Amino acid sequence: MKRYFDTVKTLTQIANHKFFTVIQMFISCGLYNLSDLLPPIATAGIIAVITKNDFNGIWYYVLLYIVFYIIHFSMLNWNYHTYTSLANYYHLEVQKKLFEHVANNDSIFNKISKGKIVDTTSDDIRYLVDVMDAASQAFMKLIQLIVIFIIFSSYNIFVALIALLIDFIYLVLMNNNSKKVSKYYEGTRKYEDKIIDTLNQMLINLKQIKSLNMMPNLNKKLDKTRTKWKEEYKGKRDAMTNRYCSLPYIVYIGKILLYILLAYLVVSGRMTIDKLVLLISYFELTITCTDSMLTYLLNLSNYGIRVKRIKNILDYTSDSNIDYGDITNDYINGTVIFDKVKYAKKDKLILNNMSFKIYPNEITAIVGHSGSGKTTIVNLLYRLDRVKSGSILIDDENIYNYDKKTYCSNVSGVFQKPFIFEMSIKDNLSLVDSNSKNQIDACKRVGIHDFIMSLPKGYNTVINDEERLLSEGQKQLLVIARAILTKAEILIFDEVTSNIDPNSTTKVGEILTDLKQDHTIVMITHKPEMMQIADRVIVIDKGKVVSKGINSEVYEKCNLYRELRNRTFASISLLENEN
Repeated sequence: MKRYFDTVKTLTQIANHKFFTVIQMFISCGLYNLSDLLPPIATAGIIAVITKNDFNGIWYYVLLYIVFYIIHFSMLNWNYHTYTSLANYYHLEVQKKLFEHVANNDSIFNKISKGKIVDTTSDDIRYLVDVMDAASQAFMKLIQLIVIFIIFSSYNIFVALIALLIDFIYLVLMNNNSKKVSKYYEGTRKYEDKIIDTLNQMLINLKQIKSLNMMPNLNKKLDKTRTKWKEEYKGKRDAMTNRYCSLPYIVYIGKILLYILLAYLVVSGRMTIDKLVLLISYFELTITCTDSMLTYLLNLSNYGIRVKRIKNILDYTSDSNIDYGDITNDYINGTVIFDKVKYAKKDKLILNNMSFKIYPNEITAIVGHSGSGKTTIVNLLYRLDRVKSGSILIDDENIYNYDKKTYCSNVSGVFQKPFIFEMSIKDNLSLVDSNSKNQIDACKRVGIHDFIMSLPKGYNTVINDEERLLSEGQKQLLVIARAILTKAEILIFDEVTSNIDPNSTTKVGEILTDLKQDHTIVMITHKPEMMQIADRVIVIDKGKVVSKGINSEVYEKCNLYRELRNRTFASISLLENEN
């Protein structure tokens, strides 16, 4: 029984509100289950008046039937309403909690597969309300069995003890069976997660899989997982077959023996016909009630697997999570300083005693070979990681001292691949600022407003990758407009022109030159035309600053910077010759 209580306890930890509604669920469930015990009383009464040839007395028991069923369906209606209320709460609130938790712990994918997380947030949460429903139903079925045993005892204690013994043996065997079913059910979910995880990866890389004809070998690899799933599923079905095709013999053999005993008591004159009908009705209810309780307990075991999966995700905390401070000063000028910053990951030193300064109203380009530490600098500025030693300052204040709202509203930017939700342009922009005038101003500033207005529905046009309404360059402009809407003083542009055409690259360069008038611009780039618009350049190699300063000065004295520029120019020339 402990595992059933643990499942309910875990659910209350995940979603600890709606206590009053939960109480209502238990009360309504109890009342409509107990109302099931009332109709046999009317049935026995009708048999009694018939044996006395008193037909007029039947109407009293007919009225009782009507009253009993009104009570039953009224309580059932109440229970349905509480179920709906809890279903809405558990589904929406827990899903929201899971989304926020995953967003705040992005390293969770290193431990828990994407397939499992997607399956849990879309499927497992649907059954949370059924945990409480199954718990209330099973508990009230147990109360119902106790009441039936008391009724049996009031008529014949010996008959009651036989009924109790039959029911107890049945319960023990079925409970052990439930453990086996749950064990195999957990196994099937484990291998389903692996298959779904592979499917997610396939969907992301479908073109490469088709072009390289990977599917035959991929299916061979998946067949091993499918075989494991098949073994677990077979174990589950074998246990279920035993549950529904073998164990019920105990009840039916016991029922035959009990009915023989009751018949003997009637024949010997120690029990009347109406009492016989009443006790048979109650024993049939005992079997029905026991089967229902066992089904709910089995469901509760299976739901426990789902609850545990949700709890595992919510319990995950990233080692790299960074606490925010309490500084709420929103008047930030935008000076950024790296002071002797060291950063290591898995015992590998990535940034080694790095120091530099980024100034407001300037474009600072950070350049270097792949693996030199550029991405780490961006992650540190976004506070996705914490430095091991040294400090990062904004306006002479350590970045970890700012509170979350203040920091996020002053440090924003754009990543290499433009990310836009499949919703309208207006809705995408409204995720940052819902003010229509501000949205239009931002889009005008990046030069995409006229194009948006040329679309069939303007800002209400839904962006869908299949329709390809926006080119990669236009998407990037829209994402830059979204970054401007944050009103952040410091804007970080991480390889934003790497996947767009030359015309769009030129346009982005013009936008950044305009934005520096009222922002601090940090730019990670490999493209020479973007390097040329920078006021200052910081060249890094193997986690160290090898040169920094005014663009022209750095170009003259830094071989690495020249190499990066020349290599990129050579690539562009090669592409032009091919075209």
